[in-house]
Amino acid sequence: MKKMNLLVMSLVSAAALSFTSCSSNDDLANDNAGQAKADGFYMTLTVQSPNASGTRTSVINPTENATAVEAAIKTGTLYLVDKDNKIVFSENLTDLTWSGAVNGENGTTTQKDGNKTFEIKVPAVVAGQTYRVYFLAGSHKPAGDMNFAATTNNFFTATKSFASPFADDNDFAMFNQNDADVNGNGYSVTFIQANNNKQNPAKVNYTKDGKSTTTNAPIKVERVVARIDAPTSNSTVLAEAPANASAALKVAMKDAKEKVEKIELTNYAISNLASKSYVMQTWGPDNKLLIPEGFSYYQPTADFGGDYDYKNGGFTTTEATEKNYVFENNSTTAPTTMYFEYKVTLKNDKFKIDADFKDGTFYRYNNVIYTSFAQIFEDYKDVTNLFGEGKNAGTMKAELEDAKKVETGQEVKDVETKLSEFRQKYHIEVFNEGKTYYKQVIKDNHIGYANAIQRNSIYRLTVNNIFNVGAQVPNGTPTENDFYYLNVTVTVNPWVLNEDNVNLQ
Repeated sequence: MKKMNLLVMSLVSAAALSFTSCSSNDDLANDNAGQAKADGFYMTLTVQSPNASGTRTSVINPTENATAVEAAIKTGTLYLVDKDNKIVFSENLTDLTWSGAVNGENGTTTQKDGNKTFEIKVPAVVAGQTYRVYFLAGSHKPAGDMNFAATTNNFFTATKSFASPFADDNDFAMFNQNDADVNGNGYSVTFIQANNNKQNPAKVNYTKDGKSTTTNAPIKVERVVARIDAPTSNSTVLAEAPANASAALKVAMKDAKEKVEKIELTNYAISNLASKSYVMQTWGPDNKLLIPEGFSYYQPTADFGGDYDYKNGGFTTTEATEKNYVFENNSTTAPTTMYFEYKVTLKNDKFKIDADFKDGTFYRYNNVIYTSFAQIFEDYKDVTNLFGEGKNAGTMKAELEDAKKVETGQEVKDVETKLSEFRQKYHIEVFNEGKTYYKQVIKDNHIGYANAIQRNSIYRLTVNNIFNVGAQVPNGTPTENDFYYLNVTVTVNPWVLNEDNVNLQ
């Protein structure tokens, strides 16, 4: 099994860098014999125009360039960490001008070439000692700041859904890439006495497996979030039943196809958004993606209702929300899932009796679509007490009308509760206002196991075919096997990998 490689974020604009620094420096204790503390070393950060190469771009195509707001870095923190996992030096960098693509003339996209060298004084580090190097992009840090002595505690906690504030425009959190192809802990620098001037910069070395070392290596970083794009629906009419569908399902699909004039995507939502994520991507045995313990979900499954009632746990339109940013999730019990809401328009000429409601409400009873209780009673005229003793088309319609009313008063239950009770009591599907729902677990097709999404990846869902009217509520279960109700393609598209050379002196 080969785990999907991750991409480095697109850090494009390299010219005209401007920095104001605020140091947070810790003196080293327990000096080693024969090693002298220098009065100060110098660090040079050189940012070069990025190039798409290495890791995931060589495995999965096509890649996709980040938008300008996804690529921009205004602030960041550089960390030097000693062998005892103590942060011996950290520098908060502000007013950075790394940005995304620059729009040129005639719609072209350009990049600014060049580099900016600036001086950071690193006091009191030990000459001859090696320090690991990390870069955290963005203005937000873990609660309590970084703690390399207990790396499992280095996690981000979202303050609201969609990984906020770690996926805000121009302020995406990014950290050292750490996967099968890149060792996030493999960057290091060793200062020598000759590095006490900026004419002789110390170089960052990279070691992947403890043996091979790359000198003057670029530090590769990646976003800590994944991106889930708004869905695309390629179908407005129901498709023919698949050949391997059951006989009963084919009958139900044939009925729906004959009666549905069109079906249109109106809203969508994403559930089970993890509230925590490790700063550095963390892997366990068998390349199992690890998720921090003790976190909750924003927009959990329960926020969208139960088997019979509807709740708006976060529905939006594709126009209002084109991109969603989420933390990693690999749960089998609460996988990150997309809900689709469709509006069904029926063919009036396919029904002998006028519809009970003018707002598009219809029913499905024993896999057959109806718009009136009168027609249901006509089709089951030989059945006694179809919906209970004393029930007829008139009383059923009146009871549903009452359930659909928007009423006030402390003793009156809300519409969805009353509709839920009606559905359960009479074992009939009621598609209020003609709305139907489908859902699809979002997973990474390349990570090696089900129900997992990982950072720095784009997940794009395309609805290819709709075979039948779906569930009456988001968490409802269609009468027949819902495997054939919706055909969805999940495309996993990595953001483009880019490199930025970071030299320390």
